Amino acid sequence: METVEFTVGPLPPGAGPFLTDQLAALLADHPSAVVVRCEVSAVERPTPADLDHLARLRLTARQAGRELVLAGVPPRLRLLLELTGLAEVFGCSGVGAGQPHREPP
Repeated sequence: METVEFTVGPLPPGAGPFLTDQLAALLADHPSAVVVRCEVSAVERPTPADLDHLARLRLTARQAGRELVLAGVPPRLRLLLELTGLAEVFGCSGVGAGQPHREPP
């Protein structure tokens, strides 16, 4: 089972389509990849736009039949995910900071 790495940093609002295009291209280059490990440690001051970016990335991965897992989630992003109910969507409820949030299948 292949895992590909994808890194997300704080980006301006409206950057979601750019990120999804980059992820789609990465997945096209790695057709055997089952899991996308999305490194988010640079998102230290998350905004609603960052949550939108992550949701778009998850949707892109799911549409391609892949699983997106978050890694390196900073405390503020973790709290925002918990407060918005997205922690369960991303599978990162109650996991220690800085650790991958789901073990690849």
